[in-house]
Amino acid sequence: MKKMSKIALGVITVGVFVVGCATTNGSVSDASLSLRKSNVQTESGVKLNQVSYTKAAPGEAKKIERSYDNAPPLIPHSVEGLVPITRNNNSCLGCHMPEVAPSVHATAIPKSHFTNFRPTEIVAKNGKLIKKGKVVARPNGGANEVFATPTHGKLYAGRFNCTQCHVVQSNAKPLVGNTFQPDYMNKKQMNRSNLVNTYDQGINTVK
Repeated sequence: MKKMSKIALGVITVGVFVVGCATTNGSVSDASLSLRKSNVQTESGVKLNQVSYTKAAPGEAKKIERSYDNAPPLIPHSVEGLVPITRNNNSCLGCHMPEVAPSVHATAIPKSHFTNFRPTEIVAKNGKLIKKGKVVARPNGGANEVFATPTHGKLYAGRFNCTQCHVVQSNAKPLVGNTFQPDYMNKKQMNRSNLVNTYDQGINTVK
């Protein structure tokens, strides 16, 4: 078995060497390595396309439909003065927390952001499965299981940095053509999320 592993490693090493030689011999040009179509070895600097972002204030911007079911929605308004988000300051919460959002006509943070999806270890007794609320675990940690623990109204820490998923849309022209059209399961999903109810679709969960 060890001998076979060494042979396989040798084959991989030779393959990488051959590909590397082919690249340096000009079979793959530097200009074809990126969408900029410029020589990455000689270019003096990257010139970014000039784009502009919306200047509409929160509450005055038109909401943007999600790209697909439960896609993180784009930020339709200006974020000037709202970023960066820090550990001690998140201005987004002032309008988007569920108890505030309706009164200011903002999109409420969905229930999925008040849920901990990280695996939780539960010790089983006598080798039997233990269930506690929505937290499910096998004695030895079964494969393809989903863990979901409600945080009871407290925003889950992993969702605190809004701009890690939500971005402001610009007027930048796409570098590659895209004809994708979303096919929503429900038209309501254009402007809202039901992820907390559908996160386990297609996954073999423990019942």
